[in-house]
Amino acid sequence: MRSVLARLALTGLVGLALAGCGTNGQSLPVSAIPNNAGGGSTGVSNQNPPGSTIADVLIDGGIVSATDTYSGVNTTATDAQSALDAGTDAKTGGSGTPPANPPGSHAVAFTGSNAPQVIFLWSGAMPALYYTGTTPGQIMPADYGAIVLYALVTPGATPPATGAPKIAIELTGGSGASSYDVRSTCGALSIRATTTSGGLQRYVCALPPYGSLSGSSGSVTLAAETSTTAAVTTSWVVDTNIPNPRTADPTGAFTPAAGSKLYVELVYGSATKTASTGNTLALDYLYAEAGTK
Repeated sequence: MRSVLARLALTGLVGLALAGCGTNGQSLPVSAIPNNAGGGSTGVSNQNPPGSTIADVLIDGGIVSATDTYSGVNTTATDAQSALDAGTDAKTGGSGTPPANPPGSHAVAFTGSNAPQVIFLWSGAMPALYYTGTTPGQIMPADYGAIVLYALVTPGATPPATGAPKIAIELTGGSGASSYDVRSTCGALSIRATTTSGGLQRYVCALPPYGSLSGSSGSVTLAAETSTTAAVTTSWVVDTNIPNPRTADPTGAFTPAAGSKLYVELVYGSATKTASTGNTLALDYLYAEAGTK
């Protein structure tokens, strides 16, 4: 019996049969002209990994030293070591595993500033607050979603102003046209409170997305929480009139590489009294997390 190819050869179709083979899965046969053959460009989107797979990064564990201290920017401040400690976060809340927290905390004694903002500068070395290339398809950097911190404000005999202050962080970096300045008002969140917080309140300070316009300011809104769940939303606006900004006329995008500056701020509802002394800000366990929990 003759083979299939032999039969095709007799009918003059073997060339067509062979031309149809050997295309290696492509839509065109060998030597064919590709014009108007389809296969146009495909849109590519950034595929960030789940936040639970990104390890949290410790920023400040509360150990006072020459390279880890808070100084006053528009106030007089003295940083001292305290035995008060935030402990360890007990839950992950959809973010990565929290880092270990060294024992101890900062006890920052401060006076009023004659402004609603009382601003402190951290002297430590900030790590990069973004990650990239951690999963196939991640083509753009993505920054950590929030900075977590534990704090407690104790007023002196004469409080700086009426009412308790809000706590905020401010991040600055870059230089010249690439300089950026963003501020985040932190929200109190207890769902991931530590097992031994020592009276310190846990705050979540959301970060704007990587590449956000400079001058962005934002806040965290926390809905009622239970022992296992909490609704967390963030709101960001471009506000070139941030009160008492740390960088004058910043024009760059938020690209928080290592070496940025971190400010912790107390924001009162009215100007604080410079005569107010004996106030203390306890600070501990500042770290960056991929989510906002």
